[in-house]
Amino acid sequence: MGAEPDFIPGIYNYCDRWCERCAYTSRCLQFQIESEETQSSDALRDFDALNARFWQDMGEALVQAMRLLREMAVQQGIDPEDLHKETVLYSETLDTLQRTAREHPCATAALVYSGMVNEWFAAVDELSEAEVSLLTDHPFFLDEHLQVIRHYQYFIYPKIVRAIEGRMDPVAEQPELQSDAYGTAKITLIALDRSLAAWSVLYPEYPAYEDKTLSILLHLDRLRRSLEVVFPAARAFVRPGFDA
Repeated sequence: MGAEPDFIPGIYNYCDRWCERCAYTSRCLQFQIESEETQSSDALRDFDALNARFWQDMGEALVQAMRLLREMAVQQGIDPEDLHKETVLYSETLDTLQRTAREHPCATAALVYSGMVNEWFAAVDELSEAEVSLLTDHPFFLDEHLQVIRHYQYFIYPKIVRAIEGRMDPVAEQPELQSDAYGTAKITLIALDRSLAAWSVLYPEYPAYEDKTLSILLHLDRLRRSLEVVFPAARAFVRPGFDA
């Protein structure tokens, strides 16, 4: 089956494990094997096209997220350039310590983010005294963004650990820039990008929690910048199918 021309070899190695939102299910051997339902190739292609449009929209939302972060930093009296310098120094300093991957500051920050997400959802759930929770009665257009946040909430930490473990491995079977560590770092950065985009959409919808949402946005941005320092060329990694 792997020799079939429609399948992209190894596309599943550096994906985000979200088949329901993937634009390449019709060309993924692993999806075909694991799928319990038999679907026609035409139906899968239509499904993939819808998902491709969704991620294009999320890409536009990421641009808005970066603009929002700059505006909020200025309002808070924070120089965006200072944030970048602080992140670079923080990552470079701690990366020289002999730590395990799970103790690396990027991994720790990912765990903190998971907790921040739970706290935000719990706080919003308790915000209203109405019988219906805001999270179960939110505007329809927010549903997909909430799904993005929840999907990547626990995805980021193990991927960071795997990437750092790979980077610490003294035996590299591939050139560094196409190593598994860099490929894993790239999909982690993509998950961070998409999470940032989703939070930027939620930001104006929950004005009572603007401070909490802004804290999450800033935390994600710092984590993303830190990971880019540890893996400076990760975004140049070519993932089968997605980037080539």
